[in-house]
Amino acid sequence: MQVTERHIEDYREEGYCLVEGLIPADQVAAVRQRVEEIVELKPEWPERHFQVLDPERYQSAAGQALPGGIQQPAGQEEVFRALADHTHLAAAMERLLGAPVERYTDQVGIKYGQVVEEQGGRSYFHQDSFYWHIDPQLGCNCWIPLWPVDREAIALAVMPQTQQGWRLIEHESYFDDPAMGHLGDGFKPFKRHRVPLDQVDYSREILVPMQPGDGLFFTNYTWHRSEPNRTGENRAFYAIAYQVQVADRH
Repeated sequence: MQVTERHIEDYREEGYCLVEGLIPADQVAAVRQRVEEIVELKPEWPERHFQVLDPERYQSAAGQALPGGIQQPAGQEEVFRALADHTHLAAAMERLLGAPVERYTDQVGIKYGQVVEEQGGRSYFHQDSFYWHIDPQLGCNCWIPLWPVDREAIALAVMPQTQQGWRLIEHESYFDDPAMGHLGDGFKPFKRHRVPLDQVDYSREILVPMQPGDGLFFTNYTWHRSEPNRTGENRAFYAIAYQVQVADRH
């Protein structure tokens, strides 16, 4: 695995780059297996780690709510931490950001084959810094599929050069279908945020097919979205965000 000068050039000019074979297959397989186990039986972690599908519509075979998002799993189990802190990933982040880095956050996203709604687990174009408020050029996200991904199989699409000028677009809010939310005193759905649909020119997007362990790096200002899951089987990805270390920002 090597981040080349071409990767750095693409990242800086286009807002993203693809590094094939970033994470070894055995570590990807270990994370994939653990995600499959969590789908079957949610572990006894604090509920804040789970974003679940509306349990009135979808449940696991054990009758539990299905997690659509697992937040910061690296803080809970070594199998996730080994990938989120992998030396290949950290070295790539340092090359792309041009300074010592630290992990900012991580999440697993799961898109279920049994979901029948038209949205199908898709996400819409958005900028991560609208959520995270990381300053321009100080953060980077890496999206790693746990299964092969392509059109209608949860692949990411990016909008090239949307990081240029480092401008956050005012996003609009929406509910997923099926709704995603948190469990506590009942199920509470939450809204996501997206670039207004009337501002999106889909003819400019680049869809990125990937293999398990490939890493798609993009800035926190790069517009990106995900395809729905039309495979009939569950699919998942691991997204890990890094930032320039605080001591190196000044």
